Amino acid sequence: MDLNVPGNQNLRTIVLPNCKSLLIRQLVLQYVYEGQVLEISGRECSDVQVTHRALQALTTATGCPTETLIDVADCGAAFRFMMALLAVTPGHWKLTGTQRLLERPIEELVQVLRAIGADIRPDNDGWIITGKALHADSLTVNCARSSQFASALLLIAPKIGLRQLNIIPANTGSLSYVRMTLACLREKVNVPAANYTPVKLGLSGDWSAAVFWYAMAMLDPKVAYELSGLSLSSVQGDAVTARWFAQMGVTSLEGENGIRVQATPQSAIPPRHFDVADHPDLLPVMAALACLLPADFTFVHTRNLQFKESHRTKALCEQLAPFSERIEFKEDTFRIVGKQRALWGTPPYRFLTNHDHRLAMAFLLFGKDALLDDTQCLGKSYPDLLSQL
Repeated sequence: MDLNVPGNQNLRTIVLPNCKSLLIRQLVLQYVYEGQVLEISGRECSDVQVTHRALQALTTATGCPTETLIDVADCGAAFRFMMALLAVTPGHWKLTGTQRLLERPIEELVQVLRAIGADIRPDNDGWIITGKALHADSLTVNCARSSQFASALLLIAPKIGLRQLNIIPANTGSLSYVRMTLACLREKVNVPAANYTPVKLGLSGDWSAAVFWYAMAMLDPKVAYELSGLSLSSVQGDAVTARWFAQMGVTSLEGENGIRVQATPQSAIPPRHFDVADHPDLLPVMAALACLLPADFTFVHTRNLQFKESHRTKALCEQLAPFSERIEFKEDTFRIVGKQRALWGTPPYRFLTNHDHRLAMAFLLFGKDALLDDTQCLGKSYPDLLSQL
């Protein structure tokens, strides 16, 4: 339907999923501060559902003399946050999840908790935790492999009396997520820090999902997208999406209900460099976009993508090779140069997602010619994406 937007574009309204990173933090903080489990919609993504079920189990089993199983499936945030919360919640707990989740980093967080007296022991398929009261005025945590270690400790700060948290090393990645945790804490206790502008948290659209539609706008400038619940001043680090795409001719017009995304047709995109230290979830879609434009994109500070639901940079090298003139993959750098479509070969194009929701989202940019081995994994962060497409 032509809605008379600039350039005679068609306008599509997209209802984005709620930001799972924000909602999970709010759920945990409500439990820590109020002892309550907030109600959530049955349409929330699976990561939120997993966290919600884990918190419900805590409300019924706190102080129970028998062991209670807390299964967080493949949710990394729930894995780290519940590790800290269970350590300070009286009871006998077993924390478990998928095999891939149990291979992801958590030892640094366990080490800090044990140092202040936590009873945490490894088991064949998870961790055995005996929760009890702990105290720490000041802590230092190594977040080289995951900033969620710091967020986990900040979320239990009221329970342990934590007043100071030191994060090492200085070049820790994904610090935007620690800042998100601090923003949630400030809203909860209503004590804004100096030079801090309160932000509306609540239910807000997910910028990590919005990047898909920014890419779609570039691929077909005849279509504009109104993305619900977004704000350019969002506490979400992935709001950098708007700035990155503005450099490539995409405008972001903020209104009452969200942001309208409109692309100007480009004859060619100059080579671009993106620092994903704070924005690792954006890389898969951006890498696929480089193939589809085609363009030459280089990403730096990519080291921690190996610790996600899959080894993402390695998987992208394998799956996007047929659509690339050049792929360079080093420990902390990833470069991809797209190939002209005439050289791609005959569709359909088959993609292995490694059951990783961010990879599935990226490969769906290839449209009707893409055949994915798994789309159910989209439920982890964006359950409505297929129906919206």
